[in-house]
Amino acid sequence: MMMFLLNEKIFLFLYHALGPTSYVSGATIFFAGWFPFIVAGAALVYELFIRDDGDTFRSLVRIFIPPSLVYFSTEAFKFFYEYPRPFAALEIPPSVIVSDPFGSFPSSHTAFFSALAVTMFFCNPKVGKLFFVCAIVIGLARIGAGVHWPIDILGGLVWGIFLGFVIEKIALMIWKERTPMC
Repeated sequence: MMMFLLNEKIFLFLYHALGPTSYVSGATIFFAGWFPFIVAGAALVYELFIRDDGDTFRSLVRIFIPPSLVYFSTEAFKFFYEYPRPFAALEIPPSVIVSDPFGSFPSSHTAFFSALAVTMFFCNPKVGKLFFVCAIVIGLARIGAGVHWPIDILGGLVWGIFLGFVIEKIALMIWKERTPMC
């Protein structure tokens, strides 16, 4: 009970600071809805053109498979465990449109982008750290938009980092015999 109250208090603070009635609501909508596309595009550009290792197929597999597996695992979890989103539980207006009012935990967006950050970190720690910051910004914006609780973002970060790391290690073992991944 205490954890839920703390979760709700943190949510309400961020929702009022970043949500639809705040001065920064436009930025919240951008970071919750559009910024993820920019981050994914930046990862693709980095992988194909900046860190070009000469094997386009492997680069595409490497950049999309780990985060996609993490994303689908969170969606599968939500299928079996329905948890109401803040806007549904508290009857408040969200800043972005979401299709499922009961698919809150864990945040698939945060899990995907934290797994992407792990993938990027394996090849270039500086770039990976930047992607971790992007994952956190996306998560905070999703709280401010009223579509996730803070615990959803934390769960997405932990799951994305853990599973991203495991998938990356397995990929390195499989492809190690051919050539190094980075």
